[in-house]
Amino acid sequence: MALQRLFGALPPDYFLTLVDVGSAGGLAKRWRGFAPILSAVLFDPREAAASGELGRGKIRVYPVALSDAPGEAELYFTALPNMSSFLKPDPEVFARYRKKGRDAAVASTEMVKVDTLDALAKADGFKPSVLKVDTQGSELLVLNGAKKALESVVLAEIEVSFFQRYEGQPVLADIQAWMGSHGFELIELYRIKRYRAVNKLGIYQPLLGGWQRSGRAAYGDAIFLRRPDSLLAAARKDNGASLISAIVALIAYGKADHAAALLDQAEGVLPNDRIEALRVALTGLYRGRLWRELGGLAARIRGR
Repeated sequence: MALQRLFGALPPDYFLTLVDVGSAGGLAKRWRGFAPILSAVLFDPREAAASGELGRGKIRVYPVALSDAPGEAELYFTALPNMSSFLKPDPEVFARYRKKGRDAAVASTEMVKVDTLDALAKADGFKPSVLKVDTQGSELLVLNGAKKALESVVLAEIEVSFFQRYEGQPVLADIQAWMGSHGFELIELYRIKRYRAVNKLGIYQPLLGGWQRSGRAAYGDAIFLRRPDSLLAAARKDNGASLISAIVALIAYGKADHAAALLDQAEGVLPNDRIEALRVALTGLYRGRLWRELGGLAARIRGR
């Protein structure tokens, strides 16, 4: 009901173009409730063939790997398939962590065709509003092939590594600097995964330290938002579409406070009735979640 109120506050013909590079498993869970207003563009080279269509409420799947230039690239297939990458795993680094040396062992390699997001977006006429990239270390290659497409992006989710696990792999600082040079600022790190150190005692669970987990932070997802001045400048040129997309994306990522802050700056960019409708929708989302949380708390208290 709350999301329906949000959808009702949007222009009737509005849709958000979500581009997901490395979309194993299809549309990400956070976006499923937004499916009616999405044009989802998914890239998964493991798919046998292209499928679907572009447009509001539709999903288009490209069985294509992306990089910084069209052509071919060597793909390293690892023992654990989801660690496969266009970058070679560093065996000395992975050997330091529990099970990772075995999982990251290269089982085979293959030359595969790659393309750029810029080329495909231009050919098929779509402009990303939200970009998600999860390609096991080659994220910067994908971004370098998406500079034009990035001009329409308001929010990006990029998997980042906290140390170099693959040979020549950019780390968080490199991705953050690159995104910063293209008008984005880091607003969140989440889904942080840890590697546990190999040791002769075989210890891999925490003994002391309270809530602190054992292991080393290895990688996670970084959320980048276009800087407010750049976002508002774009919104003035596209009748507020960029601002609306940013608000919708921030809600999807649980950043309703940031969405509300952007709405505070919408006067003169969006019609007053649109601003008021979005304010009502945002308030409804907040209250709905608050009451659900209070209800859950009350149930837990009653169960004691």
